[in-house]
Amino acid sequence: MTYLDTQAPIRRLWPAVVAGIALLFASALSVGGVHVFGAFARFGFFPLVVLAIWPRQANTLLSIAFLFFAGIFTDWATASIIGQWALVYLVIWGVLRPELRGSPFAPVSLFLFWLATCGLAVVLLSVTGWFVYGVLPDFGSFGRQMLVATLILPVLGVMRGVISRRFSDSEDWER
Repeated sequence: MTYLDTQAPIRRLWPAVVAGIALLFASALSVGGVHVFGAFARFGFFPLVVLAIWPRQANTLLSIAFLFFAGIFTDWATASIIGQWALVYLVIWGVLRPELRGSPFAPVSLFLFWLATCGLAVVLLSVTGWFVYGVLPDFGSFGRQMLVATLILPVLGVMRGVISRRFSDSEDWER
């Protein structure tokens, strides 16, 4: 399969708008968290779940705009380094290109993509945090955040499928 074989023929606005709103909602949820086995697990990786199931035919420029503004919002809401989450979202979307993968909802490929997404996010967050603060982050906290987000990944994948069938737009959302 070549790069051109993976390109969507038409880039549409609505898949980008729906995914962008979902990303903003997930960014708002990333402020919260739950207590799991006596430790507090933030929802910090929830927006990465939305990136993992990004629509295949979403408009590129609108997607970039939503990713940037959701990243800035996440930085503001979580009191992190300004631009850190925007960098993470844009690099993951630009490098891993979730919407261009060959079989987006095959469980094994989705799980491998999810591991790559989490790994890249941890590396980027660690490097930028180390440059700004001079200390490495709490990797246990990252692990708890990944665990909570991994548990929600199948639920959001099913919701995405239901939405696509509801609007009879399965080619945009499931291909």
